Amino acid sequence: MRTRFRVALPTFDKLEQWLAVRYANLDRSVIILLILILIYTVFFSSLTILRHLAFDTHAWDLGIFTQSLWTTAYGNKFLYYTVELFINPTGSFFGVHFSPLLLGLLPVYWAAPKPETLLILQAFVISLGAVPLYLLAKNFAGGRTVGLAFAGAYLIYPAVQYVNLYEFHVQTFLPFLLGFTVYYIVKEDWLRYFPFMLLSLMVEEHVSLILVFLGFYMLWRYRSSIVTSLKKRDFLDKRLWVPVITMVLSAVWYWFTLWQRDTFFPTNPAAMGEFLGVGNFATLGASSPLQVPLAIILRPGNAIQALMNDGAMKVLYFVLLFGPLAFASFASPALLIATIPNFMFSLISDAKLHHMLGVHYEAYTVVFIFAAAILTLQKILQKHGLGMARRVVKIMMLFSLIFFLIASPVGPVVGVLYPNYAAVSIGEHERALSEVLTTIPANASILTQNNIFPHVSNRVQAYVIPSIHLNSTVRAEAISFTNQTVQEVEYILVDKTTDPLSTSFVLSLLANNTDFYLKESMDNGSILLYQRKA
Repeated sequence: MRTRFRVALPTFDKLEQWLAVRYANLDRSVIILLILILIYTVFFSSLTILRHLAFDTHAWDLGIFTQSLWTTAYGNKFLYYTVELFINPTGSFFGVHFSPLLLGLLPVYWAAPKPETLLILQAFVISLGAVPLYLLAKNFAGGRTVGLAFAGAYLIYPAVQYVNLYEFHVQTFLPFLLGFTVYYIVKEDWLRYFPFMLLSLMVEEHVSLILVFLGFYMLWRYRSSIVTSLKKRDFLDKRLWVPVITMVLSAVWYWFTLWQRDTFFPTNPAAMGEFLGVGNFATLGASSPLQVPLAIILRPGNAIQALMNDGAMKVLYFVLLFGPLAFASFASPALLIATIPNFMFSLISDAKLHHMLGVHYEAYTVVFIFAAAILTLQKILQKHGLGMARRVVKIMMLFSLIFFLIASPVGPVVGVLYPNYAAVSIGEHERALSEVLTTIPANASILTQNNIFPHVSNRVQAYVIPSIHLNSTVRAEAISFTNQTVQEVEYILVDKTTDPLSTSFVLSLLANNTDFYLKESMDNGSILLYQRKA
């Protein structure tokens, strides 16, 4: 006689009751959420730190942020970095992006001035994006169980994990800040809405465009109330003036960011095209990103052609963004209004990085994709009851797990297809390179390559070989900058194994230069350290 064993899974109601039990004034659900955040933070900060120690981080962009913060905290400079001086002559990060939020990171970086600090902070802040989603789902879409389900789905969301693995970027604060911004819109808690909206603006100037469109969303969301208020001439209705203030303030903020850049931190005119990324919109025929909306209207044929370029990749991009939540976001499309600026530029752009996972651009949109799915669940809950809503949650979580297994950078499929993507290798070569770095004085000026720069960026006079610009429109400026830097620095460090282009470029400059001698040659001549003669 065969005995059948069945695992009795708890029902939603029993699980909800269990999660509601409180310990030290915290629900079990909150404790579990905090544990999930801790696990995510430890795992991804460990992984990114190991990648850094394996020389798999770069001047673009971890080195930019570490040097900007170090020079402000210790070097009597203002967010100064040297990586793009031939494009951004003042060297201030505000000459590229207006990110006042960076100033809030100074105490943390002052206390622990290491690239690892930013990598830990990034993993933690990204994981905190689960908190507003938990609250939104818990309070508006079915309770603690649903809240934890969405928090977990966010933490295993492939796009979020790719953002985390890509260097360090200030945009990683957006899921947390925009998440609470949306949460307080739905809750209509305007006293808490405005601080998070203002903090979101302080992340980076392009957030202004998102918030303008978020204002349009609020006008649509509260349209009935607004129409009634206008008929009654009740102009004090918060549902009317909050979105208007949001749109006006965001537009003025964006204008201010451009004004301050052009006034105090002007771009090198010869490098303006490179700075604006004009080549990204060559098919459309726009000469700057600000011209993209008008160009789409005036050149619809070009816009269609630009949209069709990499068409399959763009479709895949959408599937990877919306598929993990079973495409439920499209059932509440109004909130996706806020994603229009980002998707308009990414889908029209000729640059593949703008419409593929692996960089940081998804930080602008992930909150709205998740919040729209939660609002879809809210609709189902109101129209069809708790039973149907719970069935839909199960479907979403199944899709979320499937996409994690298929598309996550730390999942099994990507691990097989692209074994080197998230893998970490610290062997003899990396240990030799680390040993060479210990021989360079902490305050010495140095020119080095892209993947070594973050390890020497805690000084004012650290420079990178601009190899990524040697085949761009600013090639002449990049070569001139490197030639001038060679005449000024005390040390030059290259590694032909990891960056043969930079190595050959620098060696060509040193071929007839008698000011330097070869101080160290390690790993069969792969690692070369030159020092200026006394």
